[in-house]
Amino acid sequence: MFARHAKRSTVTTEDVKLLARRSNSLLKYITEKNEEIAQLNLERKAKKKRKPEDENRDFMELDADVVGSDS
Repeated sequence: MFARHAKRSTVTTEDVKLLARRSNSLLKYITEKNEEIAQLNLERKAKKKRKPEDENRDFMELDADVVGSDS
C-alpha cells in the first residue's frame, strides 16, 4: 500500500513499520529484527572485505619467501 503510493514496486521495512505502527509490541519486534539483520549484514560485509586482504598478505609472504630463497 505505501510502496504503491510512493510509486515503488518494492516493499521496504519502513513500509512494514508504517503498517504495524498501531501495535506497539509488533512495531518493537519488527524494529528489533530489522536492526539485528542490519548488524549481521554489516558483519558479513566486513568479513568479505577482510578476506581478500588476507589472501593478498599470504601471497606477499609467499612471494617474499621465494625471493629470499633465490639469493
